[in-house]
Amino acid sequence: MTNNSGNSIKTRPKNIDGDAEDSTRSEKKPVVYVEDPPTPPRWFSYEFIFYYIIIVIGYFVVLKMLLTRSNEYNDGLKENKGIVEGWFLGRKQDLSDTQYKIYRQNFPLLSIGLSIFLLVSASIRKNFPDKPFVRILFYNIISLGFLIFVHGSSTIIVLGIAIINFSISRIFERSKMLPAVTWIFNLIILWTCYIYEGYSFKSLSGLLSDETCVWLDSHKGFLSWETYFKVSMLRFISYNNDYYWAKSKRPVVDLKGKSAYFIAQERHQPMEHYSFSHFLAYIFYIPLYIAGPITTFNAFTAQVYNPQKTYSLADLVKASIKILLVFLGLEICLHYCYYHSFDKSDVWMTFTGAEVALTGYLVLNFMYVKFLIIWRTFRLFALFDGIDTPENMNRCVNNNYTFTGFWRSWHGAFNKWTIRYLYIPLGGKKTQFVSIWIIFFFIGLWHDLWLSWIAWALLNCVFFSIEIGIMFYFYHPKRLPLRRKWYWRFMVAIAGTFNIFLLMVANLAILHGFENSIIFIHNAFFVPGGPTAFILAYSWLFCGIMVMIELRESEKRSKEIKPF
Repeated sequence: MTNNSGNSIKTRPKNIDGDAEDSTRSEKKPVVYVEDPPTPPRWFSYEFIFYYIIIVIGYFVVLKMLLTRSNEYNDGLKENKGIVEGWFLGRKQDLSDTQYKIYRQNFPLLSIGLSIFLLVSASIRKNFPDKPFVRILFYNIISLGFLIFVHGSSTIIVLGIAIINFSISRIFERSKMLPAVTWIFNLIILWTCYIYEGYSFKSLSGLLSDETCVWLDSHKGFLSWETYFKVSMLRFISYNNDYYWAKSKRPVVDLKGKSAYFIAQERHQPMEHYSFSHFLAYIFYIPLYIAGPITTFNAFTAQVYNPQKTYSLADLVKASIKILLVFLGLEICLHYCYYHSFDKSDVWMTFTGAEVALTGYLVLNFMYVKFLIIWRTFRLFALFDGIDTPENMNRCVNNNYTFTGFWRSWHGAFNKWTIRYLYIPLGGKKTQFVSIWIIFFFIGLWHDLWLSWIAWALLNCVFFSIEIGIMFYFYHPKRLPLRRKWYWRFMVAIAGTFNIFLLMVANLAILHGFENSIIFIHNAFFVPGGPTAFILAYSWLFCGIMVMIELRESEKRSKEIKPF
């Protein structure tokens, strides 16, 4: 019954991404939306003043609890792996997350390197405004140097995989098998490179001398190529599919009223733009190579020739300041909150009741802010270079109460990619109850061949299927009278609060797997004090969801989505 837009009414639920732009091709008949008129503002009503008081009290309790526990480790009474000497007011800092630790250590070098890249690229655009091929050449040369710098001898493997993917696009260009062959080849590489840890040149000892193989294996660079192949794979699939659709002259959807990015994505490029040089420029584009966000080949190439104009220089400067402030805020918070370390080292298993639930809540918030910083940093550098991509994290993690809305906002770029290259080809809405299982299992195994990701995929599939079924029922036109009742938003909030617990369980499965997820739920709510913790947490979250619903109504009144 829950819905990301609160009181938004429609004859059937949106697709996984919830984006009407991407769903237009998957349906022969257009989806009909019937929306209630926005309700009058409730922000200063007695009802909402009560909610504000409860929310503030809840955060006061959360802060007191986390500071009490974290101070035990800051004061030296206890020790835990990942809690190290910090830089803020003499306090220790939680650097137990390896990904974030590497990012912050390399941020100065990364910023300098990408700034030089932008200056050279901007100089080329200024001096060769009518010769985009010069920019493509620059991308190819600088990308090759970058690959050798970070991957060393493994650049041979990376380029070899790229050449094979390009060859597939030409060998099967007139065959309907092109998308399938592309998928199969890249899935084989994805999972075998994980199993064999990126391959070894020693296996080529029959073709190369033992000394050469040993030298190549000892000079593989400081970044494992197989880690970053995951994102490259998405680009390989995008290029081959976009080329195939252009070659087969697939009809372009109606672009009237669509965003500039969507238009660039959907329009076929001139066939000469699908050349090998354009292919390499797209696959190894430095600002987006390491972590994305993912963009399609069509959109990338279109913006090489016509740089994005959606964001002005002033917009990008403001966004840069904003992300630096968020980065600083997270750095300070990690001097006072050590719960990621507790979760990673299983210290949380010694907690009971509310503190276990608090661990899950704080870890998810840390993951949100961490990825927000990483993704937005790389996207900002691409935007400065004139390349726009779909935004990730376009709604705060604490401003979601449905699986549909959560995944639309969390990894939005990947979500849109999945819609275009997986969801729609699998049948769109007509087969969504089946296709979501394929999609979530792919996403889970795409991240890693871990049982915890299989647990994540299974839980998301089950909860997502239940949510879709409920939405089909309650958002049917026959239920319109119910949705107009004064108590409808309370029903949505009651169900949405329960949904938040399911969202937390499903996503914490990434860290805990099946077995530990069960322990997590038991220690949080099925021990002495657990039922009380559940009631208090439920009440607190319920107040938060009532505010979320009013935010959706405010957006409806202003006709503007207000993301982070």
